[in-house]
Amino acid sequence: MSRGRVLVAMSGGVDSSVAAWLLMQQGYECVGATMRLAANEDDRPGERTCCSVDDVADAREACWTLGIRHHVFDYTCQFARDVIQPFIADYEAGRTPNPCVACNRYLKFGALLDRARELGCDYLATGHYARVERMGGTDAPAAHGPAYRLLKGVDAAKDQSYFLYGLTQERLAHVLFPLGGLIKSTQVRSIAEEAGLTVAHKKDSEGICFVPQGDHLRFIEEQTGRIAPDGDILDTEGNVLGRHHGALRYTLGQRKGLGVASDRPLYVCRVDTQANTVTLGDNADLMSTELRAVNWNWIAGAAPIEHPGTGTAAGAGAAAGADMNAGASAAAGASTNPDAGATANASAGADATAAGFRASAKVRYHQPDQPCQVIPQADGSVRIIFDAPQRAVTPGQAVIVYRGDELLGGGTIA
Repeated sequence: MSRGRVLVAMSGGVDSSVAAWLLMQQGYECVGATMRLAANEDDRPGERTCCSVDDVADAREACWTLGIRHHVFDYTCQFARDVIQPFIADYEAGRTPNPCVACNRYLKFGALLDRARELGCDYLATGHYARVERMGGTDAPAAHGPAYRLLKGVDAAKDQSYFLYGLTQERLAHVLFPLGGLIKSTQVRSIAEEAGLTVAHKKDSEGICFVPQGDHLRFIEEQTGRIAPDGDILDTEGNVLGRHHGALRYTLGQRKGLGVASDRPLYVCRVDTQANTVTLGDNADLMSTELRAVNWNWIAGAAPIEHPGTGTAAGAGAAAGADMNAGASAAAGASTNPDAGATANASAGADATAAGFRASAKVRYHQPDQPCQVIPQADGSVRIIFDAPQRAVTPGQAVIVYRGDELLGGGTIA
């Protein structure tokens, strides 16, 4: 008897292919689906972008090997609207965006999850290295507080929970992460070999999938038809050190490719696209102890409430349940709207004490967790004060808050 019907997001890589195989071994009925996100017919020779013809072919071959159906869904218009256009707008405003966060929120766990439900699937599965845990360890809804927790993947080197902070309780009810408890280098590729998958040793994708060769400035210029103008490179006192060839090519903390001679290391510490200037300074000029984040999402629907004097929190950080890496019981008709739960999130500040709560946070994907105080604000934004100064806290990037392995929430650095 099937444990449920699953639409598996198939990218043509080893992770999603193994995810499908594992689910089939666990008794799920699987259907493969590849999202077409960008038009690639005119790709330059040797330049790989997302959803290439080769990737679609690899996904189709994996599905053929596994004996399951394979669909290709065209989301190029929505991807352009919800990922590419905001990506360009952020760079033009002097911010450094994180398009993977937007893609997960609006495409993978938005449009594709909606499509899964339309096709009569109980779940959407992906090859992300993260875990979903049902509170209380039963299929019955939690009596109090959130029903699900989002946890880091067991493989610390591959953990991808950082990119999933936009998930809500409604969506977690229909999400499976089969690889969350596995180590990629020693387990996942071996499973792929055992399953006879030809992608067992396929190279991992890196960088921004839709930007050829990682050259975001060229991509933006080609998309907009606007050439980024030259401008002044300044020091922190406002003195001109040289000229840049497009402020959009610089980001906070950058050291290489500055085009300025100096007797000491210099780093980008400000990008002002309105004034068309790039400011360089010392490493010390990049340090900051706090930040404000907007567009915040609490996985539990509201901020944890820390009990005075105890250092512990109720709500998002409450008791653990059984590990649900392969998913949770589907709630018939549950909403998969990416913005579900927004009302609860908007009033998160009312649910926390003025002093906030202790946790850890990271302001970039591979950064170790940093101890901090998290203070939800009445307007829905979040203030984070770090115990130690942090380097190159970059507007536009994501900041994620954890307690141990549990992801509590995240937002965009303002």
